[in-house]
Amino acid sequence: MSAAAAAVPQIAKAAILWIEWNSTHGACCQALSSAVNILERLEVLSDARMFAHVCQQPDVQQQVLVKQLAAFNKALALLHSHHEALKGTVREFERLHVEAVRSLRAAANLEAAAEPAGPQPTLVECVEALQDMWVMCKNELLLKIPAAGLVTLDLSPADAAALLACYQSQPNVLPAKANVVLALLKETAPRSN
Repeated sequence: MSAAAAAVPQIAKAAILWIEWNSTHGACCQALSSAVNILERLEVLSDARMFAHVCQQPDVQQQVLVKQLAAFNKALALLHSHHEALKGTVREFERLHVEAVRSLRAAANLEAAAEPAGPQPTLVECVEALQDMWVMCKNELLLKIPAAGLVTLDLSPADAAALLACYQSQPNVLPAKANVVLALLKETAPRSN
């Protein structure tokens, strides 16, 4: 078995983790978007003059505000639970990287582990790709958690919208690097004759 073939389980798991990351990131974006939308509505609903045009009963405004605040807190709680899932994904990427490094260290000849032997990637390329995935997702999560902490009731709607746009864009995750792992998975997959 080639050195790269020894890394196939880590590469296959990394591809699955990447799908999980993207799915959970989407859920995070949805929860944060809900919180930002609620902040925008709260600004309008808190203005007694604006609300008077909609309804003449003063206690209705208070009830609506209470419901919106509860929804805001629920959206943020959901966001934080998704962050916990992302933390688990980052820890799993780290574990896969450590396993791949162990495989690299166990290689009889490190120079041979870096030399291409046909169309399949080398073990060194597999280890580097796993490290890229781990570092990108870790750095992105280190950005996301404090960013979510900035979403408070006193955040302006414009700032909240800008924060949401940054959060959604994942500036630390480079799709080209993530696609390397997916390409490695295809290249190291067993081929049928």
